[in-house]
Amino acid sequence: MIILDTNVVSEGFRPRPSEAVRRWLDEQRSADLWLCAPVLAELRFGVELLPPGQRRADLDRAITTAERDLFGGRVLSFDRDCAHQFGRIVAARRALGRPIAAMDAAIAAIALTHRMAVATRDVADFCDLGLELIDPFETHASAS
Repeated sequence: MIILDTNVVSEGFRPRPSEAVRRWLDEQRSADLWLCAPVLAELRFGVELLPPGQRRADLDRAITTAERDLFGGRVLSFDRDCAHQFGRIVAARRALGRPIAAMDAAIAAIALTHRMAVATRDVADFCDLGLELIDPFETHASAS
């Protein structure tokens, strides 16, 4: 099972999405693809940054439709177990001299808690955490 990072989900909302990402998504079973609360938060933040207008309304509608129709109940929350994992992740990365952004740490914590891979373009942001990482833009997997 795979958690999709924000950059993978948002690629689907582009007028001309990456062919590699589209092909990779088409090869996956939809039941294996999951969202998580931090990714939804980042997507919603992106909508809120846009000025009122058609583009904002279209993106808002696309995110709502994807969450409801494409992912249904496959949205993972950040719970107490994730919070404990989050603390370990942030401390470990700080000790390595490689701090991690809070949202990335939250996504990683959810993935580790649920033993899931993360599909992201930003593989370097998630390295050194023991996660299986997939870069759909490059279409190869790596353990890190």
